Amino acid sequence: MAVNSEKYNLEDCSEEDIMNIRPTKLLAASVFAVTTIFASQTAMAKDANLVFYSSLTTSAQATLNKAIEKQFPDIKIETITAGGVSLYQRFVAERMAGKGKIDLLHFSYTPGWYHLAKEGWVKDTVTKYPEAAGHPDWAKDTKAHWVGLRAPSLQVIYNTDNVKPSEVPKSFAELITPKWKNRLVLVDPFQSAGLWDFFYGSKQFGEKYIKGLLANGTLVQSRMGSSTERVATGERDVTMVFEYIAIRRINKGAKIKIAKMKEGTPVIPASFGMIKDGPNPKNAEKVYRWVISKAGQTVITQQVKINSARTDVPHVEGIPYPFTPLFADWKKVADEQKHYREFMTKHIREGKKKK
Repeated sequence: MAVNSEKYNLEDCSEEDIMNIRPTKLLAASVFAVTTIFASQTAMAKDANLVFYSSLTTSAQATLNKAIEKQFPDIKIETITAGGVSLYQRFVAERMAGKGKIDLLHFSYTPGWYHLAKEGWVKDTVTKYPEAAGHPDWAKDTKAHWVGLRAPSLQVIYNTDNVKPSEVPKSFAELITPKWKNRLVLVDPFQSAGLWDFFYGSKQFGEKYIKGLLANGTLVQSRMGSSTERVATGERDVTMVFEYIAIRRINKGAKIKIAKMKEGTPVIPASFGMIKDGPNPKNAEKVYRWVISKAGQTVITQQVKINSARTDVPHVEGIPYPFTPLFADWKKVADEQKHYREFMTKHIREGKKKK
């Protein structure tokens, strides 16, 4: 059973407090806020023998859970899903309050893993499993102790009614030009950070590009599903989302298509780790190793419809392939969190004033 916990996004904190939470420090208010959900978490986990926090969408996580339970019929999974940053904040707040007794943790807010590893909250054995050998170096980290559950690609999608064939975007660079003024919608970096973390940590893009996007009348939405919906309904014309979100909406008949960008395709190593002192360590290891294996990653690409870092599994049908992968320096994003968050807060606010 998947429980969508977006409503538990540290709601007792102010907007400014949440924006300035960073890996080295959490506000006391965050710890207080999370105590309101311990009762529901305990009830949820009572009958489970695997507790899994995940930043996959609720429907995508349900697909993965079904495959896991088919592979391991003796395992019953209980899941909480939320945006990557929200999930990171929640878990850290729980641990600081002496709770957070879960087995598996997955979110695409990769910089947060350096903090979790520093605190000693995640197991340091995951990159040593034989199944991790199939993942390239960019899709695992021996210091932050994670392997990519997925390697979602950031795809530019557009509304086929509003965007004429002659004006379909062909490069990331053009999205900061007047042509796309007030036509973009993008995810909130303080809810789901993968997109903005990539641009900040990429030498090819960086702060100048982020400023250009936010100054171009970009509408900011809480999660990628919301920004996709704004494009599907025609409220906005273009967004950037992970491929599995786009494909699911396209398969449901949405009037959207994926544009191929000449610079290449950003790839996010969506981190996946095992939690120390989890309630079900044997089940956690079994499931973890299967998910990162060739068999598990084939489920990720063929059933969940998300890109994998492994090259020995079939690619995701429906996205431009082959593509030139673009990477970012995730350690840079982690090390510069204070500056990064202040920068993002400032330019989001300035962007709102210019609309």
